[in-house]
Amino acid sequence: MNIENRIKKIIWECFESNSEYGLDLDGYVSKPEYNLNSGIKMEDFQEDFERSSGNELYKKFRAAHSSCALAVNTFARWKSDPFSLNISGNTRFNTLTFEGKCSTGLGGTSPNLDLLLTNDENIIGIESKFTEYLKPKKPHFSGSYQRANLPQTEDQWWSLLEKVRDGNPQYLDTAQLIKHYLGLRCLNNNEGFANHKITLFYLFWEPVNWGDFDVFKNHREEIENFANQVKGSAVKFVAKSYPELWIEWDNQKDISDHAANLRSRYSLSI
Repeated sequence: MNIENRIKKIIWECFESNSEYGLDLDGYVSKPEYNLNSGIKMEDFQEDFERSSGNELYKKFRAAHSSCALAVNTFARWKSDPFSLNISGNTRFNTLTFEGKCSTGLGGTSPNLDLLLTNDENIIGIESKFTEYLKPKKPHFSGSYQRANLPQTEDQWWSLLEKVRDGNPQYLDTAQLIKHYLGLRCLNNNEGFANHKITLFYLFWEPVNWGDFDVFKNHREEIENFANQVKGSAVKFVAKSYPELWIEWDNQKDISDHAANLRSRYSLSI
């Protein structure tokens, strides 16, 4: 059994030991609401998903190993009160949107960020990963990704795009992150956001004993290399694991129980 399937099996077993609902042979519940942690309700996020492309709520979201369900279980409690959310020192948000669309300026379907946060000074786009990165992915860009079509692209990001275009498979989905960068740059050019600071936040799951496995160490190395290549950009790149975020929340008033609840489902050793 490869490591991805091994981890999914452990995730499924943990889910079923903590839930009244069962999973099918592929690790899916029959309804999206069955995949929610205690205290999270469909009305906290359903409208956002139904506005997005892909019908993800009734497909991928139902997987016990779904990264968008992980993001919802982590952040949906702040949907009606984003002002009180504190993520790595950023707070006082005005809006919290799941499956936030940020057009790259090219045709076709706009990439969706798992979470888009805005306040009077900041735009933070969060890309959530659970088990997806365990299967290396080859970077790919369509022929429309040309410098003349993407005037918002800074030099270091364009150099990176050209470097990885049709390159070797990686654990880090570099192409997806570059597309999110382009979308955030376009959003930053919109009226009302022109003077905002922008952050592309890569939030990823790891097991407790991640340091025992090359796949997780290699993933972290790719993240570090990516961050070094886009330093000095108008879009700040930040990467953090979900367990590291939950540690931050342990000492925050009224949400230590929320962090503990997330750990009871998602904090695993393999």
